[in-house]
Amino acid sequence: MRLFTALELNSKVVSNLTELVRRLRPYAPVRWVHPLNMHVTLKYIGEWPGGRAEEVVRALSRVKQPGPMNVPLAGLGFFPSARHPRVFWVGAENTTALRQLASSIDAVLQPLGIAPEVRPYQPHLTLGRILDKGPFPDLDLAIEELPSREFGTITPDRFVLFESTITPSGPIYRKVAEFPFVDQVAERATAATVGGRPLVGVK
Repeated sequence: MRLFTALELNSKVVSNLTELVRRLRPYAPVRWVHPLNMHVTLKYIGEWPGGRAEEVVRALSRVKQPGPMNVPLAGLGFFPSARHPRVFWVGAENTTALRQLASSIDAVLQPLGIAPEVRPYQPHLTLGRILDKGPFPDLDLAIEELPSREFGTITPDRFVLFESTITPSGPIYRKVAEFPFVDQVAERATAATVGGRPLVGVK
């Protein structure tokens, strides 16, 4: 099974990205990701034995990320570069909380033999994959004429482990597990007392 962790989008952001794809679709040979499948990737794990999926779930359950967090989505770009585009993306603001979450996921997965990222984390969501060599002046012009390059803010209160299955019509994503962020109010409540005895660490 092919696994990755990600943040899901809210309905407002999905609506904005649907309109963006509608505007840009005619101007370049792109295999567009359906907006309902778009997400902000945290960690691409890759191929993993199906019989060992529970090990990944247990490891990820050790991530203690305060939440929720705000992640603005804005800007457009290409990997590896605008001159040699292969992936078309929307940027996600690289906040401290987002970097900490990605780093924590890396740390808990490393004991399983999953290699940590060597490049700095660059959060984004993939709009599509370029099917031909550029340049694409019509796409560049359509981007310049967009009324805005801000697509909203997500406020996730959890991250998700997904399985990706590749099909001829595109990838299919299935949720394997969800990992809610730590509720700081609930954490403070663990110091409450019952019968005069503190229940520290009880949730």
